[in-house]
Amino acid sequence: MGIYVILNKRKLYKGRDDRMKQKGWLRWVGLFVVVLLVTGATYVLYTHWMGPNENELDREQLTEEEYARALELIDIIKEEDPFGHRQNVTRRINPQETTGLVFDDAKKLTKGNLVEAMHLMTHQKILATEKAGAIPMTHDNLKAVRDYLELLHDKNKIKQEDYLQLGRIIERWEQAIFDEIDQEQDVLLEEMYAVIGFSDGLATRAEEELFILNNFGAEYVYTMDLEPMPEKEREQQEDENEETEQ
Repeated sequence: MGIYVILNKRKLYKGRDDRMKQKGWLRWVGLFVVVLLVTGATYVLYTHWMGPNENELDREQLTEEEYARALELIDIIKEEDPFGHRQNVTRRINPQETTGLVFDDAKKLTKGNLVEAMHLMTHQKILATEKAGAIPMTHDNLKAVRDYLELLHDKNKIKQEDYLQLGRIIERWEQAIFDEIDQEQDVLLEEMYAVIGFSDGLATRAEEELFILNNFGAEYVYTMDLEPMPEKEREQQEDENEETEQ
C-alpha cells in the first residue's frame, strides 16, 4: 500500500512537472512570436520612413517632368539600396536659394551665421538622419560665404584658427572638390555644438539629384557637377585675401 501511494505521488509530481515545462515552453514560443512580429513591423515602418518615399515629394512644387524624373530616381535608389538604409532623399526641408547672409549690419556679423550657411550648403551632397534647411551649392553662394568670411576677418570678428579652417573648406568647394564634404559637414556641426544631424556619408548621384529636384528644382541639377570657380575670380579673391591679411 505504501509503495502504491509513493508511486502515485511520483506520477502526480511528474505530471505537474510536465505541464509546467509545457507551459514554460509555450510561454517562450509566444514571446518569440511577439518579438518577431514587433521586429518585422518595426523594420517595415523603418524602411518606409527612412527610404525614398514618393508620398514625401512636394507635388505642388514639381513640374510634370520633374515629378516623372523623381519617380525614376526613387526606383534607382531602391535598386541601389533595397533595404532602405538611406535617409532624407525625398523629404523637402525648408530650402532657400541664397545664403541670406547680412553684410551691412555689424550686430549680425558673426561666425555662427557663416557656419550655419555653409552647413546648409552641404545638405544636397550628404546623407543624415536629421536635416533642416538647405542652400544650393552655387558659385554665387560660394562667393557669398567667402566674402562673409573675409569680412569677419577684416572686422576682427573671427579667430585666426577658425578663419583658416573655414577658409580651407570654402577653398575646396571653390575648386569643386566635394569628396570629403560629409566630414566637413560634421566639422561645421561641431562648431554649432549640435548633437544630431551628423553625416551618414556622401549621397549617391541619384540621391543628390532627387534631393535637388525636390528642394531646389531642375534648374539647380547642374550643381551636381559644379565647375571650379573661374580662375580669374579665384585669383582676384586670393589677392583680396592677401590685402586683408596685410
